[in-house]
Amino acid sequence: RALLSLEACRVQQYPFRADQLVQGTDWEAYVAQIAGEVLAEQSPKRLLQVRGRLYELIVNCIPAEVILKKLVKELMRKLDVELKHEVAHWAAHYEHRLQEGQKPIIHLEAFIAQFMALYKKYLISSFG
Repeated sequence: RALLSLEACRVQQYPFRADQLVQGTDWEAYVAQIAGEVLAEQSPKRLLQVRGRLYELIVNCIPAEVILKKLVKELMRKLDVELKHEVAHWAAHYEHRLQEGQKPIIHLEAFIAQFMALYKKYLISSFG
């Protein structure tokens, strides 16, 4: 991750300056975009779109565990306190399954589907 950040900073400004900000990587911005889309709409159509995006990250050699951690971090930033505990529980559950399983896309997609169900249930109970 440090090398990717260094590379992004070099593209932004070279030679480096002492006050130069560390640039975030493209895949992190992509994961943040995925989190925003999941929060905006919880539907099978959106799940299929997100699955494609997650697969794209995996194909570009971003480890599934790193994707899951960043995704959860982005989701937690935008959630109410009531949901954070349950989302953390499911994130740990699917992170464990990632370690045990063979196909990371299945576990990432299952986490997204679980999150969508939780979030939609929360929205319906809170706002009718």
